[in-house]
Amino acid sequence: MIKISIKKSINWFFLCCILASCGNSDSNVEKKSLSINNCNFDGIKSGDIVLKRGKGKVSKMITDYFKEKVPLSHCGVIVCEPDSTFIVHSVAEGYAPKDGVQTILFKDFLKDCQADYFYVVRKKTSQDRNELFASKALAYSKQNIRFDDDANNADKNEMSCTELIYWCQKDVYDSSDLTTIKIVSKDVFVFNGLLDTSKYDIIKHY
Repeated sequence: MIKISIKKSINWFFLCCILASCGNSDSNVEKKSLSINNCNFDGIKSGDIVLKRGKGKVSKMITDYFKEKVPLSHCGVIVCEPDSTFIVHSVAEGYAPKDGVQTILFKDFLKDCQADYFYVVRKKTSQDRNELFASKALAYSKQNIRFDDDANNADKNEMSCTELIYWCQKDVYDSSDLTTIKIVSKDVFVFNGLLDTSKYDIIKHY
């Protein structure tokens, strides 16, 4: 029992590190960079979902632990306005200007993207519904929702980046396309369900 408890504690600590560090860049290794200038982002729309793998050690830890076919570590919702394009996402305190659900300019989101693992996908439904999806995400960013360190998918009080997608999809489409894996006793959302081409068009892949 003692050994099991220690193992669970270690796994839970590891999970907290994974979730809290989502989107963080902490590697000094030089990798090919993406930017507004070297990629063509014409045609992206509000409600598109952006997925990426970061460049740092933490992103590698996430992808190694999740073991998905396409190794990804972070996601968000695109919002296009006349004067700017930005992402609604959720990041833990210490890795962003504030804790939890917030916005970041699209060009800044690209700074920690590993080439070949950056996707913009669009759900196969009406653009009106996808824009409502974006509006829901933007509304959550204004509610001071903290980052979910406990991986509690049961409510909207706190949200990780994938939980933000989950709740916005539930609000607008009545169901979510995200799948989960079990980590200790928690069902944790993973990313590859959002690359299902029967449900999503892949708009960009860099």
